[in-house]
Amino acid sequence: MKEKGKDLLLRILAERGSLPQSELVRLSGLSKSRVSEILSELEREGLIDKRVLAGKNLEISLKRSIRIGIIRAAEYPFVIPFYKKLKENGFIPKLVVYENGVELTKDLALGKIEIGFSPVVTQLIFSKAFPIKIVAGGAKGGAGVVGEGCKVGSTVLSSMEVWTLSEIKNAQIVPFNSPEEMIRALREGKVGSIAIWEPFFSTLRANGFKVSHVFEPIHCCTMGVREGVDDEKIKRIYEESFTWFLESKDRWIPDYANLLGEDYNVMAKAVQSYTFDSYLDLREVERNLKKSGIYIPS
Repeated sequence: MKEKGKDLLLRILAERGSLPQSELVRLSGLSKSRVSEILSELEREGLIDKRVLAGKNLEISLKRSIRIGIIRAAEYPFVIPFYKKLKENGFIPKLVVYENGVELTKDLALGKIEIGFSPVVTQLIFSKAFPIKIVAGGAKGGAGVVGEGCKVGSTVLSSMEVWTLSEIKNAQIVPFNSPEEMIRALREGKVGSIAIWEPFFSTLRANGFKVSHVFEPIHCCTMGVREGVDDEKIKRIYEESFTWFLESKDRWIPDYANLLGEDYNVMAKAVQSYTFDSYLDLREVERNLKKSGIYIPS
């Protein structure tokens, strides 16, 4: 598949570092006007720096800004030490919070973020059509079904949907875009039950809603990176930060709760529902998906 101009220039800059604009034209094979147009777009997005060289030529370099997408969930307290380790390594990280995995993974596919933590099934599907590489795991468990009934509210193309269909007999999925929408529908009686994750799962249980099922503790979300990002370096930094996280998980919860705007006590309890593991075996993931009747083309 032929690379789009924007992705091509980003890859060249990532591989070569700083280089004159005229060299970018030569290496990319694109016209001068097209390169200039793309660089103006990248500059507006804050992804590159320009420096005047002798004459009218410009030196172009990537800013080391890196945008990290997560879903509003108790699942990712390890992103706080990851953020700090990225800064230590000279990056300028920014955390972006999403309401569902489809929107996050779509932005990863379109290059609006460079790193994304979203459901592995979503990333697998998107990676067949877009330059996304799945490089690591994160957390297992931390979700279940609240309420009763075959009509189960769930976000779509998500682990919640996959687990519901594989573990709940005769389940009928009612699609929603956010946990708030699902909870509102449950309270209003529009659905009998919802498949939902922490901290919403524990909050609903504490408010008297019946828990009818707890999902098996397998990987929900994985770390995907956009092509053009040095995935080996990012994975190394991530694994270092994950070890740091595991040494003292409670240390990171206050900052993470603050990031999401959640109560510390609620978040501290919800985090205990997860098993944290950065190791990922994609073949095992695909085998589990096949058991659920979901086949991802190679």
